[in-house]
Amino acid sequence: MTEPAPPLTDDDERNMPIFARCHDLLRWLVPCVQEFPRAQRHLLAQRVLDTAFDVQEALVRARKAEPRTRGEALRRSDVLLETLRTQWRLAYELRYISAGQYEHGARLMAEIGRMLGGWRKATN
Repeated sequence: MTEPAPPLTDDDERNMPIFARCHDLLRWLVPCVQEFPRAQRHLLAQRVLDTAFDVQEALVRARKAEPRTRGEALRRSDVLLETLRTQWRLAYELRYISAGQYEHGARLMAEIGRMLGGWRKATN
């Protein structure tokens, strides 16, 4: 049985749902990719996790960036998210995840993408 998550302490995370949604994606992805076939845990599974964590890091960097450089940081986040989507689709095509897992992950990534798009639009 898991304990409830501690309350958020960073005001930005409470005011920017994209960070909460990214956290939700990571919390769901970690155990999901651990179910990949053993031979793929160090290949595709690790790439998926690395890219997902890179998306989170890029979003944090964008939040902390100076306004004049924020657009570039958000573009990097967008590129990483698109890379994650293609990796996730490959995992599905290779049958490492079920259709339900693919749909759930894709839905979370799409939601993050919409939020990111809105943030990019507001920045420009």
